[in-house]
Amino acid sequence: MKFTVYLLFLLLLLHHAQAQDTTYKPLTTVIVSANKLQQRRIESPIAIAVITPEVIAKTKASRIDFLLNKVSGVYMPTIGNEQHMMAIRQPISLKGLYLYLEDGIPIRTSGLFSNNALIEINTSATKSIEVIKGPASALYGAEAIGGVVNFLTKSGTSNALLELNAQANNLGLKRLDLSWSGPTKNGTWVANASWSDQKKGPIDYSDFSKKAISLKKDFTLNKKWSGYQSFHFINYYAQMTGSVDSVHFAQKNFTSLQSFTFRKINALRIHQNLQHTWNANSYARINIMYRNNTMDQNPTYSIASTNNPIKFKGLENSNHFNSVVIDMQQVWNFKNIKSKLVAGGYWDGTKQNLVAHFINIIKDTASGKYISFNKPTPDSLLTAYNTSINNKALYLNFLSTLTNALSMNITLRYDNFKYFFNNTINSGTPSSNNNFTNWTPKIGFTYNRNNIGGYINYSGGFVPPQITEIYNAIRIPYLLPQQFKNFELGAWGQYKNLYAEFSLYQLNGKNEIISVRQADGVNLNQNSGSTKHIGIEYQLKYKANKQLEIHWNATNTKHTYQNTLIKGTDVSGNEMNAAPRFFSNLSLYWNLNAKWQSSLEWQHQSRYFMDETNATTYPGFEVLNYRMSYKIKRNEFWLNLLNVTNAYYATMATKNFSVKGSSAYSYYMGEPRNITIGWKWTITK
Repeated sequence: MKFTVYLLFLLLLLHHAQAQDTTYKPLTTVIVSANKLQQRRIESPIAIAVITPEVIAKTKASRIDFLLNKVSGVYMPTIGNEQHMMAIRQPISLKGLYLYLEDGIPIRTSGLFSNNALIEINTSATKSIEVIKGPASALYGAEAIGGVVNFLTKSGTSNALLELNAQANNLGLKRLDLSWSGPTKNGTWVANASWSDQKKGPIDYSDFSKKAISLKKDFTLNKKWSGYQSFHFINYYAQMTGSVDSVHFAQKNFTSLQSFTFRKINALRIHQNLQHTWNANSYARINIMYRNNTMDQNPTYSIASTNNPIKFKGLENSNHFNSVVIDMQQVWNFKNIKSKLVAGGYWDGTKQNLVAHFINIIKDTASGKYISFNKPTPDSLLTAYNTSINNKALYLNFLSTLTNALSMNITLRYDNFKYFFNNTINSGTPSSNNNFTNWTPKIGFTYNRNNIGGYINYSGGFVPPQITEIYNAIRIPYLLPQQFKNFELGAWGQYKNLYAEFSLYQLNGKNEIISVRQADGVNLNQNSGSTKHIGIEYQLKYKANKQLEIHWNATNTKHTYQNTLIKGTDVSGNEMNAAPRFFSNLSLYWNLNAKWQSSLEWQHQSRYFMDETNATTYPGFEVLNYRMSYKIKRNEFWLNLLNVTNAYYATMATKNFSVKGSSAYSYYMGEPRNITIGWKWTITK
């Protein structure tokens, strides 16, 4: 891969002698979600990245991870069929330390986190993506710890527009996207539909299908009233292959042990936004969202052994919730003191129920495959409960321009969570109520003069216990919210067509929830131990001329356990597992002319420890991607060569240090060479 780096810089030198394009100004990027207000980057004392419509158009990604992995400090590993994990200022994990938004509103209820939540996004309706790195609980509430990912949806166009996108690859994936937009008397309509299907993929038993539709209407009633309405529906089904053990990974064995595991999702969201302008210095905004979400699954991760080598156990479950969200905001602009005051209120009322059935699983010893299952008689019911989640919050955000170069931003938020748990069977956790409260502060300063500046901030974050953490036992554990404190400074600068930015942070966590075996032999969740996360994230953008542009995004980080016991083993001072110290994305964009575009992308991930005792390591990986497209009249044709060198790697690898043998290892295989061809047809009136 060193040759790739030398090639990039050689091309840079060759083009540097040509005339520069002085219109390149990244600092003028508008940020919507930084403080729930429209702001420029130089006014926001946070680490934030924007995946622009231009980058989305050039990447032509079939999955979200192809976009998010371009951001410094972000690694979103795919684990098959759009299923995923996440790592933003945290090790790679399934933990509920991230908040996923759609137009500024969480797509799921806090307390019901799903690591696969981004399956529920219709990417064909996405205009741009904003990533806030570090705690943002002072504005957005619980789970906004490692970061916030906000998907901004497309608005309608002033002229009638119809677009058709079709793509297919050599790994069995087919995808079709349709977009229509047009004006109305008082606004615009836009509709985006997407269909994806994969059969006979690179890994055995990995078929999936996804259908998504989004509708949005923007309207302006008069000078005082405006807003939009949106509708999103996702239907998803996937066979669950799961990970492979060390033997299968070493043998490059792509067969699956599974024959019946699956995940099925139906997600509906209806969003009403309304804004009223009181006068030139004051306006109010209200967002109302209704969610209806069902996930049915027979998961691979629930399969466990018994004393009989051919008999295993597992479960089938169905998890459903529906909720109503009201998010209100009032903004006052005090021009005489160059300040703004934002007062906000948030309420989320959610009804959730879960039913799980125990299953007996039969394994074929010759092939090692789980071939069948049945529900024991007379009763297979394992879990049945319903919960009510009530989250109320108030916040104040004060922004002030102290001098022409110096600005201040202070936020304070109060959250109250109430869980009402009702167990509908005689066994398991008894019915109960729990209450969690939290005050979350954030303060930051920005300085900018002549496109050179920086920021410093302190921010807090919290995560209340998840429903499955507090009620998935035979007795209720006493759990406190996980708490995080973040200290951060950053800087940026621009000289002609060169732009650079970095963020240096230390994130400390305490009361983190782990499973601890009690004296009576029962495993119970407890607040135990703490963690420390330090790192530096940096990006460099250089536009040599109208044809050539280079983006380099990277992060160096270290995640360590502090005063932590796991399964009776003291891991204090050890590095956390699945925590690469270095991740880098180097991209070269070369536009030969208005018709031809191409890009070369190099992704590098360093080695990391697979287990908490730091006894086993994974070496990391290198992946090279190439993309090119050609436009002619109303048509655009493209070719994406992903993993050009056909590197063999795992997107995620871990080891259970308390288990012996090959089954202790878990590898999620990265995709082999992917050749995608696509066509886009555009009709504009």
